Amino acid sequence: MQRKTVLAAALIGFALVATSCGAAAEKLSEEAAERALESASGGDVELDVSGEGDDFTVNVESEDGSFAVGSDVEIPDELQVPVPDGGSATTAGTQDGAVFVSITYPIDRYDELVAFYDDWTSGTGDEWDTSTSTFEMDGQTQRSASWAETGVGSYIAVNDCFDAFGDTNSDTLNATCLIVNETG
Repeated sequence: MQRKTVLAAALIGFALVATSCGAAAEKLSEEAAERALESASGGDVELDVSGEGDDFTVNVESEDGSFAVGSDVEIPDELQVPVPDGGSATTAGTQDGAVFVSITYPIDRYDELVAFYDDWTSGTGDEWDTSTSTFEMDGQTQRSASWAETGVGSYIAVNDCFDAFGDTNSDTLNATCLIVNETG
């Protein structure tokens, strides 16, 4: 699946989540999205839209990989970077041997997740570049930590964020987001 196909899948997935109302509209949107993805990728694409409200999920499968977006999607079995329990995967997929996942945790787990990946990356035997930052945004402090495997390697990030499937009326950072991109 080409990167533009993954981006198209993500945009279509979010559009379907935002506009789903009623079974007929959902089915038409699903069929139109599947045709658009097949056109973008030049191959067969299977699109499955299921659930509603907080349980809404979009899954895209092609010969090159898969992509899922929703409130609690499955983490691909191919992922080798460990992820701590207690989070909710909101995007996940595979593409040409690479694996990616985004997981939302309660905001009070930020320090725990940073310590976990500091320990894990230092014990892998590989070299990892690390970075941390803190900045003020609208009177709030946003923290960010990342680990990048030296060379063309995997990437891990832990950030304060908004929970897209939780309290969407919140104007304060209310979650910790973990992003893992693992090269194949």
